[in-house]
Amino acid sequence: MKNILKHIAIASVVATGLVATSCEDMMTVDTGDKAYSNAQDTLYSYLGIMRAMQDVAERQVILGEIRGDLVSSTDYTTDTLYAISNFDDPADQSCSMLQVSDYYNVINNCNFYLHNANTSAVKSNVQYMVPEFAQVKAIRAWAYLQLVKNYKEVPYITEPVKNLSVIENFDYAHNLVNKDNLIDKILEDGVLQFLDTPYPQYGSAADPAGKWNNGYTDISARLLMIPIRVVLGDLYLLRGASESDYQKAAQYYYDYLKNETTPMPMQYCSVRNQRNNLTYTAVNWGFWASTYSYSAASSEVISLIPGSANAGLGKMLTRVADIYGYTPTSSQQSAASTSTDESGNTTTNKDANGSEVFEESGAITVTRNYKRQYGPSNAFQDVANKQTFVNYENTTTTNPIASYIENCDARYGLSIENLTYEGVGYPLCCKAARGSAFYYTIPTYRKTLIWLRLAEAINRAGYPEFAFAILKDGVNQFTIPEVVDRYDLKTRYDANGDSIPVYNSDSTRILRYEQDTIRYRALDYGTYGAMYYVTDTLQLMKFNNFLNFKDNVWDGTYGVHARGAGRGNWTSANQGEIITNIGGYHDSIYYDYSKLLLAQGVNLENASQADVINAVENIIVDELALETAFEGNRFTDLVRIAEHKNASGYDGTEWLAKKIANRGTKSSTSTSAAIDGYDASIYNKLKNQKLWYFSLPQWAQ
Repeated sequence: MKNILKHIAIASVVATGLVATSCEDMMTVDTGDKAYSNAQDTLYSYLGIMRAMQDVAERQVILGEIRGDLVSSTDYTTDTLYAISNFDDPADQSCSMLQVSDYYNVINNCNFYLHNANTSAVKSNVQYMVPEFAQVKAIRAWAYLQLVKNYKEVPYITEPVKNLSVIENFDYAHNLVNKDNLIDKILEDGVLQFLDTPYPQYGSAADPAGKWNNGYTDISARLLMIPIRVVLGDLYLLRGASESDYQKAAQYYYDYLKNETTPMPMQYCSVRNQRNNLTYTAVNWGFWASTYSYSAASSEVISLIPGSANAGLGKMLTRVADIYGYTPTSSQQSAASTSTDESGNTTTNKDANGSEVFEESGAITVTRNYKRQYGPSNAFQDVANKQTFVNYENTTTTNPIASYIENCDARYGLSIENLTYEGVGYPLCCKAARGSAFYYTIPTYRKTLIWLRLAEAINRAGYPEFAFAILKDGVNQFTIPEVVDRYDLKTRYDANGDSIPVYNSDSTRILRYEQDTIRYRALDYGTYGAMYYVTDTLQLMKFNNFLNFKDNVWDGTYGVHARGAGRGNWTSANQGEIITNIGGYHDSIYYDYSKLLLAQGVNLENASQADVINAVENIIVDELALETAFEGNRFTDLVRIAEHKNASGYDGTEWLAKKIANRGTKSSTSTSAAIDGYDASIYNKLKNQKLWYFSLPQWAQ
């Protein structure tokens, strides 16, 4: 291990010396005064850290997807990438995607910054370095999180590596981190004291966040920040050692959504229902580009890594689009720099010698290419084919007539673009580009992903009905499960302790007592989607925290599944009328709690709590596929969930191996035949958990 870290240190020191190249050109912003111990150390500024982050941005997406079940290799896949997606355990540095030292380059830049920054420096009675200092802590925690997810166990170092003497004195025995102890190390680092630290402000009073210019567009500097609460939620969710870990993860996600952003997910994906010879056709409107806004006011993107418009302005992040079938072309332009005064008069800027100042700019366009290295898998199409889209006509009646489109989820159509070449159709994964349009950023977090991880944590914490409510209806004061003291219902059971069916006042829900748990579960037999949950007094305190959605801030939320499979929302404010401009999925015919569980062999009438939690987790896995496909989370999501299944007594190893071995498989539908694409070789490899992770480099003395 010592030799491994020595190599990492050497590579990191060498790489760090190059970190500022083109950085100021790539992202121009007035970062204000900085207080470093040594003025020469501005190399390790936030700009330098962002430049280092660019080196790992694209591989996060590529490595996270090509090992998963939602994309498949093609005849044009390179040998090096195929070896990764085929789980052949390629060695570190066997290709540009496998460079563990690049992650340590990010970490080493953070270590230099944190070691040198003077957080006690005061300007206008404010310790102005603290917000940026807190963000560097968050980035370092994020980088270690990615390392552990990809490499399982790695050296944890917080001291700047200037020379090999740091490595010679490194305490290896107590400084290796994995999913089980990384959260403890991060907490020891003191990150909790920065939970409520405001984000750095780089701009003017009119635009405090500031803008980062990439040569094509201005990107809000606010989006280059990583929320500490979300990282902590991810760390607890990754460990998942106890119900307490899941509760803590849920609390951090909940607090982030409530306090740091507007909780409502981005707009649902609408589908126009056209009738032609009694056949319904889904017509999808809008692209993912509209959700990946560069503005801090975006309703969906939380955090991102920006790329430049051409190589002359900095690092271009084009490889994700390229492997998905979009060949990039970059242009460069030069134009005179101008300024506009308060009266609207424009003047040309000049330097100290009186010469005109020119600004460089550019743009990236893409050409669709059937020779893509990876395309959407049959398994991804299979998940979409299992959904049914429900559409309500524009109406204000309380009894609208729903129409249904089989084998349809709008997000499938928004995530894939079809290219026809010489009469053959080639589906392209189009979240990084579409048509001729290129999207310049790599999102690291977005709001709906946080909602789905909140659902995952709440489910594992013991509240599967709540988790399902996040998917189906959303959670707010009108839809959240109702909390009732169990002792109020004591007389509702006969002398033998058997349950007596009890109807609520609206006669639509039956409450049933379960002998094996202290909780009551309410089974929904009505047309409403909310899962009512009845618990005893000892459990009520939990509803004051991550299960408390009664505040008005949550009123705009709706079900995540509705974003791709439904339109129309029942609202209490309108006495049950359909409001067509609000997304929501209130339909119990297809997306029904008990039916979805029964399809997995879990009958709510006699299932154990553990079986229900495991089945709801599988529903969340499908929703993650529909919502976050091709964005880089898939394989590590599957590994995390497989580990949770293993820990809870289910065979998560078998589950993961089968899921990925079947990425070429598709069930039959009314319009297409089944495809058997089972890969026994992949299955056998993934039964070995060692191959779930990349190997660290091995080096001789």
